[in-house]
Amino acid sequence: MNSITLNISLPYAMHADAKKMVRAQKYTSVSELIRDAMRKIMYRDITVNGFTKQFEEETLRAAAEPIENSIEWNGKGSFTDFVLSHRTSNAKNNIRSRLYKEFRTSKNQKS
Repeated sequence: MNSITLNISLPYAMHADAKKMVRAQKYTSVSELIRDAMRKIMYRDITVNGFTKQFEEETLRAAAEPIENSIEWNGKGSFTDFVLSHRTSNAKNNIRSRLYKEFRTSKNQKS
């Protein structure tokens, strides 16, 4: 990241409060705290996740929509086996088949 060094003067009390905030909020430094504060002032339409509110709402709406013919892992057994053993009817099927064979081959060789 290209950056410049900027020197600012702070009252002692403000610097002490900033250092407390760094520890409490898990910032890496006072500089990061100041950069974050500036982002919040300068880019008010950006959420805490770094996206616009509209983008986040659209993403959450899409995530809530059911996926046709979706399947769900029940948490039992190997997740890798689950993913590789469920075939889909799309272009990724050939890749999934190849990966499944490679996974099985490497798993059998380790046994």
